[in-house]
Amino acid sequence: MINTSFFELFKIGPGPSSSHTVGPMRAAFEFRQTITNYLQNCSSDKHISLRIALYGALAATGHGHGTHRALLAGLLGYLPTNVPITALNNFFTATDESYCLLLDEQKITFVESDIYFDYGHNPYRHPNTMKFVLLQDYVPVLEQVFYSVGGGFIETDKDEAATLMITKGTPTYIYSNMADLQQLQQESGVSVDVILLANEMAISLMTEQEVFARIADILEIMEQSVVNGLQKEGILPGGLQVHRRAKSMYEKAQHLTEQGRWGDALFARLNAYALATSEENAAGQMVVTAPTNGAAGVIPATIAYLENDCHVGRETISRGLLVAAMVGFIIKDNASISGAELGCQAEVGSAAAMAAALFSFCYGEPLDVIASAAEIAMEQHLGMTCDPIKGLVQIPCIERNATGAVKAYNAYLLASGRTTQPLISFDQVVEVMRQTGLDLSAKYKETALGGLATSFGWGNMPGS
Repeated sequence: MINTSFFELFKIGPGPSSSHTVGPMRAAFEFRQTITNYLQNCSSDKHISLRIALYGALAATGHGHGTHRALLAGLLGYLPTNVPITALNNFFTATDESYCLLLDEQKITFVESDIYFDYGHNPYRHPNTMKFVLLQDYVPVLEQVFYSVGGGFIETDKDEAATLMITKGTPTYIYSNMADLQQLQQESGVSVDVILLANEMAISLMTEQEVFARIADILEIMEQSVVNGLQKEGILPGGLQVHRRAKSMYEKAQHLTEQGRWGDALFARLNAYALATSEENAAGQMVVTAPTNGAAGVIPATIAYLENDCHVGRETISRGLLVAAMVGFIIKDNASISGAELGCQAEVGSAAAMAAALFSFCYGEPLDVIASAAEIAMEQHLGMTCDPIKGLVQIPCIERNATGAVKAYNAYLLASGRTTQPLISFDQVVEVMRQTGLDLSAKYKETALGGLATSFGWGNMPGS
């Protein structure tokens, strides 16, 4: 049963990675709360210290993704929605820099070496694992393990559920996959956006007005990320000397329009919009998980194109985002949106499927076409590996967002133009994506141990 809220999937937070930045920050914040509760009931005359161990992909590419900075932010009491970006991106810039954590009036000194990147065997069930340990007089007294399962979601072994969530109600319309939803829609005669809105109101316990007010907040961050990215030039942080290209690509689109090359201009604008948000994400700025930070450029590019170039109204786009979220829900529940689990097909592939659904809804297509468009978009990303050079969400991630947006638009065109029923359903392609991801070697799943990450003399072994 799908019982995920829109606001669990679309979360505001800093780049560059939802699984490496947003999730760990939320886990550290929660452990901070656990420590505070513990310290209220114990002696204050003992030496208190804290250690964190990172395993799997979090260890392999944690430095490149800024996981250590995100953990510190959470321990200091910040959440992804309110963390000061400038401060976050400057944590641990000085060697042996120490920070004071004030918890229940007790001070804990924390330094970067208190975070251990374990590049060896991961004994836990998920490739993105964090273990937090509180010590008194250097003896462990409290331990908690968190899993960052993609899109900023975190889980624990205790309840297998993401924490720090809103209080949930029961969805009005019960479905587990696209086939269920299609049957529901046919039997009820209710449009898909109305079904999804009713579910959101039931799950999040919000009114319709409150739901759309919060969607407006999400839209504002997405739109601002495009605007900011289109204005900036220069080199992205991280040492790869990757130049921002969104501004020049947008200027190219304008030149193509002046030349009457409408088709080329369309794709150039989509590319520019996606590059803009992806470059902002790579620079550690505020973006929205859609469904992850690594794939955060696809949906904002779709929205920018619909608003700026097609003049689609805000209400239609807001309802279309509910439809896009539904596609993300189904993928998350039946496969994964985590690159560490199933490769980049689970991130950019999922984002493209969601964007194809958004295009289709906003252009007035029925649910069957929406499902077909999502299937086509996902199908074109099957087998895509996650192999970021130096663990940075830059190469090949930024360009993949741009091509994902273009593929999403083309998937809409292919689905809306067909006159026969598709042979492959959306649910089937999601299952194939899951199986394909499980078959991928671990070195192609956000570990930076294979593919582009280690080719051409990059020397990007863990810890480099």
